Formats: sequence, C-alpha cells, structure tokens
Amino acid sequence: MNHEQLFAERIGGTDFGKSTEIYKFEKIKRAKAKARNLHPDLEILDFGVGEPDQIAPEPIRAALKIEVDKPENRGYADNGIPEFKTAAATYMKDFFGVELDPDSEINHSIGTKPALA
Repeated sequence: MNHEQLFAERIGGTDFGKSTEIYKFEKIKRAKAKARNLHPDLEILDFGVGEPDQIAPEPIRAALKIEVDKPENRGYADNGIPEFKTAAATYMKDFFGVELDPDSEINHSIGTKPALA
C-alpha cells in the first residue's frame, strides 16, 4: 500500500514533504530580519511562534519555579494528558468502531509535521 495516497490534499497529498518552497516560519524570520535592517530604530513586536527574544517577567519566572516541582507537571506536554488520550480512544470507538489503546495508539499533535515526523 502506498501510504502517501492517504495524506490529505490540504497538506499536499502525495506531494507532501517534497516541496522546495520555504517554510512559512522561515519566511517570517527573514521578513523580520529585513524589517530590522531597514528600520533599526523601531521596536518590532513579535507575536509569532519560536524562541523568545526577551526574558520573561519576574512574576512569570517565579510561578514557573513553583510549578516545575509539582509531580503532575512532569509529563512531556506533546504526548497529551491521559484524560485526552482516553477521550480520543472513546471517540474513535463510538464514532468509527475502532478499538485503540490510549497509552500506545493515541498520539496528541499540534500539527501534521510533528505527527508525521
């Protein structure tokens, strides 16, 4: 079976991952660099994803220091919480008649790239 045929057309269908087009976040990064070069005297407010360009305010850092020691915050966020995985397995069973193990067959993802990587 050709698994590429299963890719949705909205992510490129059988051409998924074959494009040489610059990824959208790289385009944004390049546009920011150009804007900084053209207007070095202006502050650029970046509301995009990626690495922060400034340190977080002290109250946020203090709250993080408290939360990091809590056992319930020890999981890897990208894996999804157990309640989500159980709900997803229940949904698949109720709507599609598919039985899935929430611990080994449900993968939480914030997009197609991490899911297919």
